[in-house]
Order: sequence, then C-alpha cells, then structure tokens
Amino acid sequence: MLLEIKNLSKTYRSPDGGDAVDVLRGVDLSVAVGETVAIVGPSGSGKSTVLNIVGALDRADAGEVLVDGRDVEKLGEADVAAYRSATVGFIFQLHHLLPQCTVLENVLVPTLAQPGGDRAALRERAKTLLEAVGLAHRTGHRPGQLSGGERQRVAVARALINQPKLLLADEPTGALDRVNAGRLVDLLVEMNRAQGVAVIMVTHAPELAARMGRVVELMDGKLAEVRR
Repeated sequence: MLLEIKNLSKTYRSPDGGDAVDVLRGVDLSVAVGETVAIVGPSGSGKSTVLNIVGALDRADAGEVLVDGRDVEKLGEADVAAYRSATVGFIFQLHHLLPQCTVLENVLVPTLAQPGGDRAALRERAKTLLEAVGLAHRTGHRPGQLSGGERQRVAVARALINQPKLLLADEPTGALDRVNAGRLVDLLVEMNRAQGVAVIMVTHAPELAARMGRVVELMDGKLAEVRR
C-alpha cells in the first residue's frame, strides 16, 4: 500500500479564545500504488487539511500517515524537505507559477532542491512533460502569456518533474471554466496512466470526482466510501 492514514485527528483552536473546531476525527484512508481517489465533502469539512497533512505541509494532532511505510508525522526537518521534493507532487487551485520565469523554468523549479542532478537530463524531462501536457510550443513563454487552463497544465508538469509516487491535487479546477476543468481532469487521468503516479484530488464537482477510480466523502470529521 502506498498511503495508509490511520485514525487521523486535527483540531483548530480559535486565536480569539473561541470554541475549538474538530476538523478531523479519526480519519482512515488507504491508497494503493497507481490508484486515483477523489475526496468530496462540504466546504470547511477538512478536505484540504487531509492533503496538507499527507503532503507534510501541516501536522496532525494524532494518528499516523504512512507513505511507503514511513510515518510522515515523524520525519525530521531535512527528511520532510526531501519527502516533499521527491515523493509527493502538489497542484493547487492557484497555479503559483513564478511570473518572471519561462514555462520551462517554472517546471524545473522543484529540481532546484536537489543539487547535483543532471541538469541536461532534467531539462529534457521537463520538455517531455510539457509535450505530454500539450505545451511543447510554450516552453519560452511566461505565465502571463498563457490562458488559465494552460497555466494549470504547466503546474501539472511541474508537480511531476521529480517523478513523485503521489500527486496531491487540491481543487485544481476551482479557477477554471467547465471545459478547461474537464480537460485538466482528463490530463490527470492520462498522467496517472502514463506515469503510474497515484492521484488524490479534492473537488466540489461530482462529475469530476467520478473520473477518479474511487470517491470518498469527508463528513463530520470522518471519511466514508461513496458507492457508485
């Protein structure tokens, strides 16, 4: 099993002394190598929190997050950085591309955390990924010269540059129109098939969630499988 989440809990305490909010109350989830999973649920239910904890961007209050048998919650600072760089890839609702850099340079940004790599080989991999996402003709352009859908496709290529085993997509279509949203999910499905990367996607759109192999719903702090 690639990912095993066991009894995950997270509480957010109010900075003004108000009532604490129990966002996650014993969440369990298993994801196999190469599997695709959609997480759905109401706004504020904690969907993004699950992804942030799996991606080591946040810490749980209790529970285990095992990725390839390693407990992400117990990784030291240096190991967390290496984990984020090599094991997981991130796609967010906003692309977070660097406006001053070209498309090719943006895709290569995650490789900068791995000094000593074969830069020529990495550039070729970046070009191959951009070709796979339909942007081979845009390598020298800057984000401001691209459409919203194109910028998100660059973000997909960037997330895959270090060959992660797990791709975490947090509302990746939230800023796109319906046509481009569908195209982006088509791309995630294709990258899953071509690259063998497991995908966990948070989305509010049932028709997009249905494109994943499994759908789970986060409600009242717990995850439950959605029957289809």
